[in-house]
Formats: sequence, C-alpha cells, structure tokens
Amino acid sequence: MKSMTRTAGMLSGVESLRFVLKSIIGIVLARMLSLQDYGSYRQLFLIYTSFSTILLVGLPQTMLYFIPKLKLDQEKSQYICRIVDFISVLGMIFGLLILIFGGEIAARFANPELKKLLLLFAAYPVFMFVNQIYSFIMLGLKRTQSAMRFSLLAASCDLILILGVAVLTRDLTMIVLAVLLSAFIQWVYVRWQLRAYSSSYQWDPDFYKAQLRYSLPLGLSSIIGILAIQLDKFVISGVFTPAQFAVFSIGAMELPFIGILNYSVNSVILPHLSASGEKSEALRVYRGSIRKNALLIFPVAVLSFILATDVLTLLYGSDYAAATPYFRVYLGILLVRIASYGVIFQALGKTKYILYNAIFTLVGNLILNLILVRTALGMMGPAVATVIITYASTALYLWWIHRKLSMDLNLMFPWLQLGRTMFAALLAGLLVAVLLPWFGSFIFRIIAGGLLYLGAYLGAGHLTKAIIPYDIDNLKAFGRELSNKWELFRGR
Repeated sequence: MKSMTRTAGMLSGVESLRFVLKSIIGIVLARMLSLQDYGSYRQLFLIYTSFSTILLVGLPQTMLYFIPKLKLDQEKSQYICRIVDFISVLGMIFGLLILIFGGEIAARFANPELKKLLLLFAAYPVFMFVNQIYSFIMLGLKRTQSAMRFSLLAASCDLILILGVAVLTRDLTMIVLAVLLSAFIQWVYVRWQLRAYSSSYQWDPDFYKAQLRYSLPLGLSSIIGILAIQLDKFVISGVFTPAQFAVFSIGAMELPFIGILNYSVNSVILPHLSASGEKSEALRVYRGSIRKNALLIFPVAVLSFILATDVLTLLYGSDYAAATPYFRVYLGILLVRIASYGVIFQALGKTKYILYNAIFTLVGNLILNLILVRTALGMMGPAVATVIITYASTALYLWWIHRKLSMDLNLMFPWLQLGRTMFAALLAGLLVAVLLPWFGSFIFRIIAGGLLYLGAYLGAGHLTKAIIPYDIDNLKAFGRELSNKWELFRGR
C-alpha cells in the first residue's frame, strides 16, 4: 500500500509542477494579450479539449485496463503499435475537420479572427493525439517515472517556446505557431521512445471490437462529461463577446490541481484494481486518498474563497478582477472533488453507469444553462448551473455505489475525518477573514493571509486530529524521496 501511495504522490507532485508551469503560461499571456486576443486563445483550446474527447472515445483510458493484463512483451508491443497507429489516424481526421469547419466555428463564436487561427491550429491534433496517449501507455506498463519525465518535458517545451515567442512578438498568430512547434517536439520524443514497441501491422477486427466494447461506454461518458463541463463556456462564447468570455473563463474554472490529484490516484489504482489479487489493497488506498485529498482540498477552497479577488488581480491584472464571482461559485464544486467516483465502475468493467451519469449531467446542465443564462443571473447562470448539476451527479454515483455495487459507503469514505478536516479549514478561514481587512495592500493580504491561514489550519488540524502523525511522516518521506532524486539528477 505504501508503494502505491508514494507512486500516486510522486505522480501528483510532477503533475502539480506541470500545472504550475502551464498556469504561468496562461498568466503571462493574459497580461501580454488584449482581452479579445486572450479570449481567442482560450477558445482554441476549448475547441481542442472538447472535440478531442469526442474522437478519442475513451481509448487512452483503456490502456490502463488492457495493458496490465498482457503477459508477453510481444503482446504488449503489438497492442501499443496498433493503438498508436489508430490514434494517429484519428488526429489527422480531427485536423481535417478543423480545416473544413473552421469558418463555421468562428461564425458560431462571433469571432472572425478565430477562422485564421484555426487554419494553423489544424495541425495541433495530429501531434497531440499521440502525445496524449504516451503517459497512459507508460502507466499501463507501470513505468510511472517515464510518464513523469514526459510530463516535465512537455510542460518545459510549452513554457520556453510559447512564452519566448510571446515576449518577443506579443502576436497571437506567432504564439499559436509556437504552440504547434512545442507539440511537434513532444511528438518526436514520443515516437522515439516508442520505437521499441514496433510490430508488423495486421488488421484484426476482434482487437478493435474488444477495445471499443470497453472504451465506447467510457468514451461516450467522457464525451458527454467534457461537454457538460465545457457547456457553460460554449454558452458564454455563443452569447457574449470574446473579451467577456476571457473574463468568464478565468473565473469559471475548477482549480486544476484537483483534477491532478484524482488523475494521479486513479492512474495508480486502476491498473491494480484491474489486475487480480490487489483489489483490497487498492480500495484501502482509495479510502486513504480521499482523506489525504481533503486535507489539501478543503483548506485550499476556503482560503481561495477569502483571497479570490486579490489572487486574480495579482495573477491576471485588474481587468480580470471581475472574474471573482464566477471563481467563488465554482469553488463550491471542490467539496465533492475529494474522490473520483467513476473509477470504481471503470475498474469493475461496469462502464455503462459512467455513461448514464454523464448523460444525466449533460442534459441537466444544458437545461439549467439555457434557463439561467437568460434570467437576471446572466453570465453567472451557467456557473451556478454547473455547480448544481455536479452535486446531483455525485449523489447519483453514491446511490449506485451503495445499491448497484453493494458497497458500504461508510467503509469507503472516512466521514468523521472529513468532518474534522472541514471544521479545521473553516475555523482557520474565520480567523483570516476577520483579520484580513487590517493587512493593507492586496499583495500583503495574500502573503500574510496565506501564512496566517497555514498556521491556523495546521494548529486546528492537530487539535481536531484531522492531521495525524502518519501524515507528517508521509510528507517527510515524500520530501526525502524528492531530495534524493534531485541529488541523483545533479550527480549525473
């Protein structure tokens, strides 16, 4: 269990660093570009994120299920070769669709500038589809360090090339070209690393049937799920200007590191759940991960709510302070993000429930979005709709876990510890909220408020026993491991 927990922790650490680097890119671009141009930049990735999920139909996730089941190296090579070739074709199809429908997309978004950018951006999925599955292949092979190295490489390429071009040119077209160059460099690395997994191509209908039988319900649920998540942004893009979309998109988002935590835990747990004889250990890690996630997520949610305006102003500039209300509404989602609910159904092969839940989420979100955006709530309507439906979706998952899988929620969720953690987070938040007006400038409020909150939370967590000695020991061990790896890296 310790090895699985530590692996998940290392993966979370690397993905968190990658998130920080990508966030730096977004922050710098927001300050360098006009609201209109930054809105266009974010719309490009709104299109890619949404429609790449549609075309990939859950295939990347299938690798975490199928690869661990393969025993022979030859079988693994053949599997990886087939998947990479198939994904490459899908990337080319996506690029062609962007070329064909780019003008229509730009018209729907009322953004003529987007048409020219999409002509360039059409090459992006050709490279990124293959890049996107590399980490899943490595995790399926239980080569976690290879996945982590690629994450760091990808983030570094983006940081150096995109920001370098942005600083030199401040031109959106050149920045998009830098995005493409970074994706191409990553693609070359991936193809080189996968050269050992080569096999003569043979058309095998049964192979693709098996993949689609597993991935289709999962893929459809991912498609519907991503559309549900991005629905509010599509509604805003279709009703308001790119500049207004830029402000909304900064505020109406979940803190990305939350997804990183769940991704890291799922990536470690799922192969072990899929393999025989390790289910009990993996479920213990699942329960433990919920408690550990809450130790970080709950206080971050409370502190982010208190410091929202100051943080957004510091990072993105005063033009984006108007994003505060949307940001605070979205923070409400974090309370249910301490766990990933679909991974249980995915590991047990019951992916139809993930699909049903995704359909419920999409339909409910669509109805609420369209209703609330035309009320007095205006741009706030889609954000409120997303939060409401997220809670309803979580409740539905929990009901299925209890009734359909006959699992005891009291054994899966450490309710008492979660309550203690939330109490400690709120208690510390109350102290900071009372003292914050005395702290002067917004930069000092962030620094002093953050330090005060950290001390108050650690103290309250210790008193309520939300934070236990095991957590301190585990954190120290994680730090020592990072230090040892850094020393090894420096010694090369």
